Amino acid sequence: MNKRLLLIISVSFSIALLILIFIQVYWINYDFGVRQDLFEQKVTDALNNTALKLEKLDAKGSYKKIKTRTQGITFNNSSINGRPNQINFRVYNEFSSDSNGFQKSMFTTKDLTDDSLKLDPAAASFLKTLKEGAGLQSQSNNDLFNPLKGYSFFDETSTKSYYTDYKQKVDTVLLDSILTIELKKQNIKAKHSYCLTLLFPGSAHHANLINAEASSDSLGFAYKVNLSPSNRFVDPEYLIVRFPNQNKDVFKEMWPFVFTSIIVIIILIFSFYYIMANNLKQKKLSIIKNDFISNMTHEFKTPISTISLASEMLGDSSIAQTPEKQQRYLKMIRDENKRLSVLVESILQTSILDKGEFILKLSEVDIHDIINTAINNTQLLIDQRGGTIQTQLTATKFKLQADRVHLTNIVFNLIDNAIKYSKGVPEIIISTHNTAEGIMIKVKDNGLGISKENQRKIFDKFYRVPTGNVHNVKGFGLGLSYVLAVVLKHNGTISVDSELGKGSTFNVHLPI
Repeated sequence: MNKRLLLIISVSFSIALLILIFIQVYWINYDFGVRQDLFEQKVTDALNNTALKLEKLDAKGSYKKIKTRTQGITFNNSSINGRPNQINFRVYNEFSSDSNGFQKSMFTTKDLTDDSLKLDPAAASFLKTLKEGAGLQSQSNNDLFNPLKGYSFFDETSTKSYYTDYKQKVDTVLLDSILTIELKKQNIKAKHSYCLTLLFPGSAHHANLINAEASSDSLGFAYKVNLSPSNRFVDPEYLIVRFPNQNKDVFKEMWPFVFTSIIVIIILIFSFYYIMANNLKQKKLSIIKNDFISNMTHEFKTPISTISLASEMLGDSSIAQTPEKQQRYLKMIRDENKRLSVLVESILQTSILDKGEFILKLSEVDIHDIINTAINNTQLLIDQRGGTIQTQLTATKFKLQADRVHLTNIVFNLIDNAIKYSKGVPEIIISTHNTAEGIMIKVKDNGLGISKENQRKIFDKFYRVPTGNVHNVKGFGLGLSYVLAVVLKHNGTISVDSELGKGSTFNVHLPI
């Protein structure tokens, strides 16, 4: 995947992820608003039910409600006074009263004439209306008024309420009980507080209230209800309920959905990051692999060509063969063959480390002897460069349980790197001294030095420090990664102190 396509995919996914996050935030905010409205509706219903029940259960004074109903109808019956043209009424009266819940009803019927002294006021008013209408009718059609031609009736109802000895006082224990029950019915578990007042926040006379500051809306969401909704003739008393943590309580109900959304978004971000990082890592490994194959090809090509050339020289009969030439050609073959063996061994060691088959063969070894052996093996390389190698072996305890072969390879690799990365004539110092836990081995050179940035990477597999215009440094980038693995396998530590242009010092500490 090229960089351009990778950049397009990254930007596209980032934009899509931002849009998804925006949509999630929008719907969470919308859901929060809906839940707020639902919460307010539930609280309002609970307060209304509380007011109605409190008004029914707690009579605040003596009252009497009187209801009267009068119905009348004209009828033709001359037996009452013997006069056929007399207007007669049959009047029905219904009377009911309610005194503090005690109800009483009475029903009466009576027959009346228009000149009766006992004529009901309602019937008299209706009789007057009838006569006025009949007079107009007789004038219009010159006919005698006959009220018995048809039937006429009337219906009149009146209700009166009386309050005596009214005491505006609320039973707070009863109020608290009813309010708690109603809130539970609405499944409202939020913490709340309430108070009673003749005025409510926002009213025209709110400033006259003694505890106006205590009723301020700054203490939380406030809801009010009139405790006397059916009585408009007395000063209303209001119940004010506050929920100081309403937003928090409403949000608690949404927490499972919000938490799920956050987890999903985090998973998407992590997955995208992991995929992109893995993609870049694979791309980097592909580059490293190609470099490794290229380096390995060049590393193998030189000794193979040398061996091939020396073999041809030995087998060419046209060239005069002397013992000195034969020995030189044979030495070239042996040296290059040994070099190939070292290269193959380093690759095999890396393969063993990757497979986890790295097993130490522990025995008592002499660190100083191993250092001297490694110096002897590399002395020829040092001499070829005209360099020197010095030792300062001051450790008094220099024997420990370790793998001789791998420990020798550690020292050899460090010396070999010191020779490779020297600017001119190699000057190497190897020193040892004891610590409280073991022995410290230091390999110091006068090489190119390593920058702070590269110091963190030199122990990575296949990594090679850039050498600028120095092209004679060969290798696979496996030496220091192998050294680190062996040191860790011996429960030791390794570090480097270096500065560009001033050389490097590798510090290997091994426990005794």
